Amino acid sequence: MQDFKEQIRKIAIDLLNLEVNTIIKSNIEGIKMPEPRHALLDIAKTFDSKLKSLGAEQLKDHNDLGGYAAFDQLRTRANQKISELETKKGGLTSEQDADLLMLYRIKDKSDQIKGMFNSLKRRKVANWDNAYTHQQIEEERPPFPLTPDELVLLRKVWELGTEEIALQTIIQLDGDVVTRIQPKYITSNCESVHKIHNQGVSTSMAFWKELIGIVTDFFSAIVRRFF
Repeated sequence: MQDFKEQIRKIAIDLLNLEVNTIIKSNIEGIKMPEPRHALLDIAKTFDSKLKSLGAEQLKDHNDLGGYAAFDQLRTRANQKISELETKKGGLTSEQDADLLMLYRIKDKSDQIKGMFNSLKRRKVANWDNAYTHQQIEEERPPFPLTPDELVLLRKVWELGTEEIALQTIIQLDGDVVTRIQPKYITSNCESVHKIHNQGVSTSMAFWKELIGIVTDFFSAIVRRFF
């Protein structure tokens, strides 16, 4: 019952705000997130590739799998590059400042994924780590029971990866709205991007409203049934 109450609390917190991101991408694969263990390998590979492009040091004992050790090393490499940029004399260029934010994203998301592994370990889940190749996952099919909030975390990290966000709008349940725009997308030549983003916000708000209504009715039914 305690775990159930905690899940309700986390779901309620997740519904308190809406985040809409518009990303400019040269090619779109159009695939859904794979099974969580495969998704972790994808994320680790994406983070590793980005760190290489940003000049982050390659550790000697590099683990190219998608388990705890891999994300611990990704976090260490990102943090080393962050320290290098933050101590750079003469300040950072706009490009380096963008690189710094990306490094922080990799560091923070690697920490969150490590936290997910630690939670699985505390729940005494067998095979809680993910030190497998794609082939081993398919052959052995080790169970990987994630909670709803862990699945949401994994999906968001997989979807966003290291993509550059052009526009972002965050809407709080109390009515506060924050929109962030990269300077290069402020010009009149980017009106189509703004239009697409605004349509995304409108669609998301309509869905958000319906979702809150459904969840409210669901929880009300549970309270009436059990309490």
